[in-house]
Amino acid sequence: MKKLTLSVAALTIATMSYGQCVLSVTDSLKLEKFELNEIINTSEDMIEWIGYDVENGKIYEEYAKMYIENLEEIITTTRNLIANKE
Repeated sequence: MKKLTLSVAALTIATMSYGQCVLSVTDSLKLEKFELNEIINTSEDMIEWIGYDVENGKIYEEYAKMYIENLEEIITTTRNLIANKE
């Protein structure tokens, strides 16, 4: 549960701080394909962990659905980035 709590907390902080960033058109973040795949793998693992936590009653299903939706959005966005790199 600690791992999930820390992961969700880190994801929440990253998501909240993203809206406060000001990037110009010339700014970019260069990630290697390996790093993008790691983002997908970690997000998929987190979805699995959330499922276990719901089964064990450690997290409300409503929260789990919200977390999973956000993680699926991250996965989709990352896959699109990979497709654009190829």
